[in-house]
Amino acid sequence: MNVNLFKLALERLESSDWAHFERLCSAFLVPDFTSLRTMASPTGDGGRDSELFSPNGKAFVAAQYSVASDWKTKIRKTVKRLSEVFPDVRILIYMSNQQIGGQADELKNEMLEKGLSLDLRDRNWFLERASMDAMRENAAEELIDLIARPYLAGEQVINKPSSALTSGEARAALLYLGLQWQDDIAERGLTKLSFDALVRAALRHTHSENRLSRKQIHEAIHTALPSADREKVSAYVNSALTRLTKRYLRHWVKDDEFCLTHEEHMRISSRLAELEIQEADFYSEVRLHCNECLKDIKDVEEDDVQDLQQRIPRVLEKLFLRRGESFVSTVVSGTLHRMGVEGLVDIILEDIAIYPQKSKIVHHLPDVVKTVIVYILANPIDSTQKYLKRLSDSYTLFSFLKETPDVQSATKKLFSHGTVWLDTTILLPLFAEQLEEDISQRRLARVFKACHDAGIQLRVTTGVIQEINAHMNTAQACSQYVMGTWRGRIPYLYYQFLHTGRASGEFRRWLSLFRGGERPEEDLAQYLFEVFEIKKADLEDASLKVDQDLRWAAERLWSDAHVERRKHAQQIDEAITLQLIKHDVETYLGVISLRKEEQVSELGYRHWLLTLDRIAWEIRDRLRAEFPNRIPASPLLSLSFLINNLNFGPIRSQTKKTDHLSLPLFLDIELSESLPHDIMEIADRVRRENEGLPEYVIKRKVRDAIDQVRRKRGCCDYSSIFDSDMSEENN
Repeated sequence: MNVNLFKLALERLESSDWAHFERLCSAFLVPDFTSLRTMASPTGDGGRDSELFSPNGKAFVAAQYSVASDWKTKIRKTVKRLSEVFPDVRILIYMSNQQIGGQADELKNEMLEKGLSLDLRDRNWFLERASMDAMRENAAEELIDLIARPYLAGEQVINKPSSALTSGEARAALLYLGLQWQDDIAERGLTKLSFDALVRAALRHTHSENRLSRKQIHEAIHTALPSADREKVSAYVNSALTRLTKRYLRHWVKDDEFCLTHEEHMRISSRLAELEIQEADFYSEVRLHCNECLKDIKDVEEDDVQDLQQRIPRVLEKLFLRRGESFVSTVVSGTLHRMGVEGLVDIILEDIAIYPQKSKIVHHLPDVVKTVIVYILANPIDSTQKYLKRLSDSYTLFSFLKETPDVQSATKKLFSHGTVWLDTTILLPLFAEQLEEDISQRRLARVFKACHDAGIQLRVTTGVIQEINAHMNTAQACSQYVMGTWRGRIPYLYYQFLHTGRASGEFRRWLSLFRGGERPEEDLAQYLFEVFEIKKADLEDASLKVDQDLRWAAERLWSDAHVERRKHAQQIDEAITLQLIKHDVETYLGVISLRKEEQVSELGYRHWLLTLDRIAWEIRDRLRAEFPNRIPASPLLSLSFLINNLNFGPIRSQTKKTDHLSLPLFLDIELSESLPHDIMEIADRVRRENEGLPEYVIKRKVRDAIDQVRRKRGCCDYSSIFDSDMSEENN
C-alpha cells in the first residue's frame, strides 16, 4: 500500500464522505474491539457512531467518527450529547482524519474533569496502522480508490486557483516540470529534463485504451508554450518521445500513438500525492501565520482568514513567476540586474485590485500578506520548503521554455567557476546563523558549501573583516548597557542574539566563538577560512589600477551615499565614515580591476562582489549613467542570482542533488527584516516576568514575545536593514 496515497485520501475527505470514513474506522477498530457495534447513520446516532457490546445494555465505551476540521467543537458537542443520552459512557474513542497530535492535551484534561477519558485517534494513528493486518490494509486501499485516485486523475490537481498561469496545458506543464525537476535534478541536461516533463504532462490522462497521436502531443505542448519556436519545440518533443518509449511510454507504431505505462502512472500518482500533502501542510502554515497576524486586529471575520488563505498562495506564485522571468531575462540579455524582492509590495497591491475583498480590515491586507509571506519564506517547515522550492524552480524552468526551447544552451552563459568576494552585509548574517542550533537552518552556510562544491572560491578583504570586528565591538557594548539607556539602532548581531531568547549576559561569550581579545581581526579571518573556506585577500592595489575618472566618480558617489545614510544619526565619527567609504570603493573597484584580463560576457566573469546593500546597486546605475560608453561591467552579484546560478547554471552538475533541493528560496527576504527599537526592553521584561522557570522555557517565551511584536507591527520592511549598512551601525 502507498502511504502517500492513503495520507492524501484522509486529507481530502469531506463531510459528504462520512459513510466512507465510517467504514474505514470500523475496519481499523474491529481488530482491537471485536464486540464493536456500528451505530452511525445520516439521520442521527445519539452522539456516538459505535459502541462496545455490554451484557447489561449500558454502553461504557463509545466511538465517534468525524471528518470535521473544527474537532474541538465536535468533541465538546459529542460529549454533551452523550452525557444526556448515554450517561454511563466513560471512554470516548474519537476517530478523525485531521492532524491533531498534542493539540488535544488541554481538551483531554478538560474531559477528565468531567469524568470522561478521551482516546483521540487522528490521521497519524491511521497511517501508523494501515499495514498491520489485511483488514486495515484493504480498508485503506478502498479509501484510496474512492478518494485519492479519482482526484489525482482529474484536472483539479492541475488547475489550482493560486496558479499564476491561465492555460490548462501551461499549468500541467508547470506541475510536471516540478516533478521532473525534483526527480532528475543535476543528473541530466535541462533541455532533456524539460521536454521529458512536457511529454508526460501531455500524456497524463492516457492509457492503452485512450492514446494520443504524435500530432496531439505536439499540439498540447505548443498550447503550453505558444510563443516558443514551433519547429524547435517539435524536434525536442520527438526526441523526448523516442527517449521515453519502452521504459515510460508505450508506442503503437502503426497509428503513431502513445500512452504512459501503468507503472509510470503509478509512480506519478505517488509523486502527485506527495506534492498534495506538501501543499496541504503549506496551507496549514499559511492559516497559522494568518491567525497570529490577525489576533490584535479588530473586526476580523472568518471570511478574512479564508481570503488570506487564497490570496497569499496566489501572490507567492506571481512572485515566483516574476522572479523566474527576471532571471531568464537576465540570462538571455546578458545584463545582470538586482534580483531581490522589491516587486513584492506591487504584486500584493495588484492582487488586491484584481481580487477586491469586502472587509472591514481591507486596509490591513497589504501588511498582513507581506508579513505572512516573509515568515513563511524565512522559516518554512520542511515540507513547505520542499513545496515552495519545487514551485519556484518550476516557474523558472517554465520561463526559460517560453524564451527558448534549448534551455541548456541558454544557461551556458552563466559563470561556472570563479571568485566571489563577500562584503559585510553578507558576512554578518553568516555569523548570526551560528546561533541556530539546528545546522539545517544555517542557510547561507548551505549556499557557500554548494559554491565550494561547485568550484567557486570565496574571498573577504581586510577592510570587511575590520568592519565586522567593529560591529561586534558595538554589539558587545550594546549588550552591556543598562536597559533603556542605549540610543540608536540595535546592532544586527545583538538583535539576532536576543531573538533566540538568550540572556544578554551570554552575548560576550558567544562572540568569543569567533574571536579573542588580543588579535580579534586575525581570529575572525582564521574562523572564516577554517569553517567556511573563505580566504582573506586584499584589493587595495588592484583598485588603484582603474581609470582615474571612474575612481573619482566612485569615491564621490560612495561619499554622498554615506552622508545620506547619516543625516539622521545622533553622532557621526568622521574617521570611521572615511574608512567605510575607502572599504566600499576599494572592494567595488578592486573586483572591476581583476576583470581586466577577462574577455567574456557580463554573466561569465570570474570575479564577483556579493552584496545585499541596495546603495551599491544604485551607485552602479549612476556610474553607468555618467560613463555610458566606457563603464566596465558591474561586479555586483545578488544572492538570488547566485542561488539560481547554482540551480540552473553549468555548475549544477557539480552539486549534489540533496544540496540543490535544500538551497533556500529568498535569502534577500530572510536577511532584510527591520529591527524593533524596543527589542531589548521586550526581552528583558519577559525574562523578569518568568524568572524562576527553566531556561529553555524562558528562551521560548522571549522568542514568542518578539515574534508577536514583529507580527503585530507588520515590521517586515523590504527597503532592507542593509540600506542603513549594518557594518556602520553605532560605530
